[in-house]
Amino acid sequence: MQRFMDQLTEQGYITQQSSVTQNEKLLAMFAHLSMFFGSLWVPLIFWAINKDKSKFVSFHSLQSLFFHIAYTVVLVVLVMFVAVIGMAAGLIVPGQDGPSHIGALQIIVLLAIAVVVLGFIFASVALAIINAVSAYKGGMKKYPIIGNMVYRRVYGVN
Repeated sequence: MQRFMDQLTEQGYITQQSSVTQNEKLLAMFAHLSMFFGSLWVPLIFWAINKDKSKFVSFHSLQSLFFHIAYTVVLVVLVMFVAVIGMAAGLIVPGQDGPSHIGALQIIVLLAIAVVVLGFIFASVALAIINAVSAYKGGMKKYPIIGNMVYRRVYGVN
């Protein structure tokens, strides 16, 4: 039974609501929501101030910080990919204001790329909001890949 409970805790299904203060919950929530107003600085500051005081805030701050970094890197790669595909498809022509004509294939490529980029942005924002709400409720919801690494680092669990 204990092994099952440990597994649920590691996966983020069991929360620490009883031992987490309201201030810790707010700091953890704002660390996730910093995607909208403070980017990398807010979770970094929250982590630096609370790394020895609160594992809960430390976990959420580090998780948010690494998620913001990963989000930024992936977004930059997507933008570079869009530029390369745009040039290859003839949508971006160096030295001109725009392409002389746009064909159906170019429009399809442009729309597909827009769907991928916007989908990534909306999914990332949704993840940040979901984790912020979970943190405010005292939850330990984790981002994919990043969450488990941060959880092991903060809580020392293998």
